[in-house]
Amino acid sequence: MKLLKNSLIILLLICLGGAIGYSALPDGTQQRLDRRMARSIELNEEASVLMAEGDFGGARERLQQSLALDRLNAWTYGYLGYAELNLGNHQRAFECFASTMNLGATAADMIEDLAELLLQSGHHAEAEKYLQYGLKDFPEDEALNALLEQTKEMAAAAGREGVR
Repeated sequence: MKLLKNSLIILLLICLGGAIGYSALPDGTQQRLDRRMARSIELNEEASVLMAEGDFGGARERLQQSLALDRLNAWTYGYLGYAELNLGNHQRAFECFASTMNLGATAADMIEDLAELLLQSGHHAEAEKYLQYGLKDFPEDEALNALLEQTKEMAAAAGREGVR
């Protein structure tokens, strides 16, 4: 009986020590995560300044560093999409804009750029889908509404040419 009692006490001490260690661990982990996220935001701000100055290559570098620190920041993908678009990397811009939207963030000008990219490559239905999605958040945006009408006209024209 004494052996069982001592074993139980040792087990309780081990559990108590583990609980204390576990509760101390997340604090350090959370502090590291906070520092990474803060640095990621700083890099986004630096990239924003570089893009305003027209240095899209430098902005892309900062944004890639930012993504290495925080892959869940939707706006980092959006900014990277703008940088890639201005560098002529249309496929990568599309991927970044789509990632932004998949993470739940939208901006009217980003949706407009995304739709224009899709229209340039002949993807009318997909452009219309993104425009409809954007108009849910920005129903009064004149540019999105005009681009949606243009998209429908282009899709109709492409359909007529396909019939010939």
